[in-house]
Amino acid sequence: MGFLRQVDRNHNSDYNRYVNRVVFAPAALRQYKRLPAAARSLLKKEIRDQLALQNPTDETRNRFRLRRFSPHADFELRVEPWRVFYRVQEELVIVELIGSKKGNVLLIDGKEFEL
Repeated sequence: MGFLRQVDRNHNSDYNRYVNRVVFAPAALRQYKRLPAAARSLLKKEIRDQLALQNPTDETRNRFRLRRFSPHADFELRVEPWRVFYRVQEELVIVELIGSKKGNVLLIDGKEFEL
């Protein structure tokens, strides 16, 4: 599953500068499909807005590089209780894992997970 959006280049050139292709790793696709419909809709919108249409390496309050090295991902996107972990390779964004936060515990596939 990938989000690739064609953007009118004449509309707002600064906003349209980034159009990245977003793909899901098999584990992330499985995790995405298991989410409730409302969560899938919200994540789809935020992934498109934050990762496909903006520079996914620009840090914001809810989108940032992981502080410690992880073999799973380089960046994290926070969307309410959901966490999207991803890597960036040129214009390709690879979503590696999707989980949720309960307190200070990260849950992926319903199990406690440590990056």
